[in-house]
Amino acid sequence: MKINVEVFTRDMKRLALRFESGNPFLDNFIKSDEAFDAGIGKTFVWIDEKRTKIIGYYNIGVGYIDTITDDGKYKIGGSIHLNFFALTMQYRGVIVDVKDDGTKIKVSDQLFADFMSKVYLLREQYLGFSFVTLAATDEGYSLYRRNLFEDLDADLHFSLKEDEDNCRPMYLALDYE
Repeated sequence: MKINVEVFTRDMKRLALRFESGNPFLDNFIKSDEAFDAGIGKTFVWIDEKRTKIIGYYNIGVGYIDTITDDGKYKIGGSIHLNFFALTMQYRGVIVDVKDDGTKIKVSDQLFADFMSKVYLLREQYLGFSFVTLAATDEGYSLYRRNLFEDLDADLHFSLKEDEDNCRPMYLALDYE
C-alpha cells in the first residue's frame, strides 16, 4: 500500500470531519483547531491516493524524561513525544505484507515507520534528544512493543496530559542499549 503522508493543513479539514478511529478523543483532536496548533505539536496525515479521505494521522511534540532521586528531580534527556496516533477503523489490523521471516506488516506499521523517519530526520538535522516518548492506549500498545518501545521504568517520568491518565507511558532510548 503506497503511503502519502503530508503536513495537515486547513484545506484538509473537510477530510478530517469524516475521520473515525473508534476512539472519540483521537477523532475529536484531528477535527479540532488544536490539530493546527504549533504549541501542541505538528500534525501529519496519510491521505489516500484519490485525496478523498485520511487513512491515519499522528502529531509530534517535544518533552523530556526525568528521574526523581532522594536529592531531587533531574532531567536525563530530551524527547520527541508522540502526542496522537490514529488510523481509521477501516485500516486497523489490516496486513499489507508478510516478510520472509513471517513478520506481518500492518498499515499501522507503515504509518509508524513514517513517524520514526521524521524522528530520525529531526535528530539528524534539527534537534538534540535522546528519547522518543508516548502514552499508549490498549489498542496501540502492541504496535509500540513491535517497534521496540518499552514501558517507562518506575524511576523515570515524563509529564502526561490529563487525557493520557489511562494510557501506558512508554519510551524508546535512541542512545542506550
